[in-house]
Amino acid sequence: MKSENVIENAVNNKNLNTIKEENTTNAANTDAAKTEKAVEAVKDSTNGSPKRDGAAQTEITDVKEEAQSVPAVQEVDTASINAAEQDATPQPKRRQRPKRKGRSVAGQVSRLKLALLFLAPLLLVSFWTELAPVLVSAGIRGSLVDLPGKYETVNLRGLLQLELVGPILYAGRQFYQQALQDLRERIPSAEVLLLISTVAAVSGGLYTACHLVLGQHYWNLPPLFLSYIGLCVTAALGGVYLDRWCKASLPQFLDLPSMWLVSGSILLSIVACLSFFFTGKATFPIWQIAVSIFVCGCPVLLLPAISAAAFTSVQKAAEKNILLRDGTVLGDAGETSLIIFDKTGTLTIGRPVLTDIHVFNNGNESGLLSLASAMLQDSDLPEAEAVRDAAEGCKLPLVTEVQSTPEGWHSARCFKENIRLGSLEYVKRYAQIPAEANGYVERMSDVGKTVWYLTVGRTLYAIFGFSDELREETPEAMRRLKEMKVVTSVMTADNKRAGLYLARLSGAERVAAGLLPTHKAQLVQTFRKGGEVVAVVGDGDNDAPALECADVGFTVGSGTKTVWKAAQVVLTDNDLRNVAVTFTLSRACVETIKTNVRIVCICNLLLLPFALGIAYLLGGPLLQPWMLLVATVAAAALVANNTWKLKKMKI
Repeated sequence: MKSENVIENAVNNKNLNTIKEENTTNAANTDAAKTEKAVEAVKDSTNGSPKRDGAAQTEITDVKEEAQSVPAVQEVDTASINAAEQDATPQPKRRQRPKRKGRSVAGQVSRLKLALLFLAPLLLVSFWTELAPVLVSAGIRGSLVDLPGKYETVNLRGLLQLELVGPILYAGRQFYQQALQDLRERIPSAEVLLLISTVAAVSGGLYTACHLVLGQHYWNLPPLFLSYIGLCVTAALGGVYLDRWCKASLPQFLDLPSMWLVSGSILLSIVACLSFFFTGKATFPIWQIAVSIFVCGCPVLLLPAISAAAFTSVQKAAEKNILLRDGTVLGDAGETSLIIFDKTGTLTIGRPVLTDIHVFNNGNESGLLSLASAMLQDSDLPEAEAVRDAAEGCKLPLVTEVQSTPEGWHSARCFKENIRLGSLEYVKRYAQIPAEANGYVERMSDVGKTVWYLTVGRTLYAIFGFSDELREETPEAMRRLKEMKVVTSVMTADNKRAGLYLARLSGAERVAAGLLPTHKAQLVQTFRKGGEVVAVVGDGDNDAPALECADVGFTVGSGTKTVWKAAQVVLTDNDLRNVAVTFTLSRACVETIKTNVRIVCICNLLLLPFALGIAYLLGGPLLQPWMLLVATVAAAALVANNTWKLKKMKI
């Protein structure tokens, strides 16, 4: 009874510096009129009229009729999640690729420029080296880089190629350092493949170059593959440069083909060399077969085939106002099986308005609204801003010891009493909630409104209802995600009635209602432990932990700086339909990458009969550099065409 007397005195006695502390009745009426006008100006998100007491019954009936045609929404049990203690250890990050794949140093522009600078003359000398024997056999003397007089038989083209390929190999030294590390860890990576091919080509090149200096004819010696290796290193540097530029390194797609190429090259070289050794049918150095196999097993466009698709996807995402802060999401986003949306500011526009005020124990509406506004002056919650807007023009009482929690719970001292404002879970610990309040709460919850309770001491004095408008594109975004077989879910701190209404209105399949804001990350962890690939869309600071431990984190352009740092993808235009666009683009990018890798591998593997010596046994030639050039040009044309299809794809 003491708290009731206190609040009655606070409302009616001007000498106690109460909420209605005007000196005249006219001033008090003016204050009340201003507050009434502010509340009346707040429109309900459904029909635009304020709801008081039982005035929402017609709307509830319409909602129930509409809900009959909407599929049932699955409820997620959040009680155990809220009751669980928060883990003191850092939240586990989303799936990340091994650190061994960091190629950012190798992608420096200066190294790429160095490789390009020496690649052009290397290709020119290589072209002339291959063409000169043909010209000589046709009776045309090729005098380029030939010595005069008695040194006429000395051929320096091999040594010149070795000198030109040296700076290129130096520019790509980071690949070889990574390859040595992978060898120690027994990882058959793309860098190991490049290292093996380089060692084979340089060893064979030294043999051929030395014999050319001694005056032997080039057509009687193993061919020089130095220009091909230089092209491989330069192309790899170009691919890494694209990855670094668009922040979309996707090395995981190299793991399987690299393993097969490395293992297959080693096995085939052993078998082929032993076969020629025991049969004695070789009229050339047997090690030439091993060199040919290792060089043939290293496609020039293996890395650029992936980088080109990723680069194109990042550009296409930018055209759709999708900012990929971490481009590696392109490799994983398409695998998403469950996506969780935050409510306020994500599914809704994030500007809730105060539409309902239900007063108990003869409290004064204007005074209680002023009291709530005084408590929320420093709060950055959207609901707090709605209360402050509704209380504009009211004189605020003096409150002390104001405290706010991440869960959205507020407490203060006023009139020598403890004032508490927040959800039912919070206030029921300190005050008794009368049964008559349940009816008001149910009616507001049935139309998706957020409910806050205001208590003084152990007595409930007011219930506030907040309504937030759903984004126009939300239902369509949910529909698109369902068509992609992605389960949609909503997480909200509202009670189950409000959560179910929101899920039906938006088209979500699941709802996690009554979830404390500080436990969102634990909800994501729970789903991930169940085998789901989880994506989270949020906009507030309390969403950041959930985004960090999700497989894919989205935020809208209106989100806070904290959530921007935690998210991988930012929807700069706040259009939720772009979530489905991101998934579609990721799937298309992955499919393009796989096709590109298959193309470059098949084009080189078609030359295996020449590298293995099978064509030689049938009267044909061994592997020659011009064959590799033709295969590379064909692969480049097919990869470019496939990547162009990705660029022109409509999403």
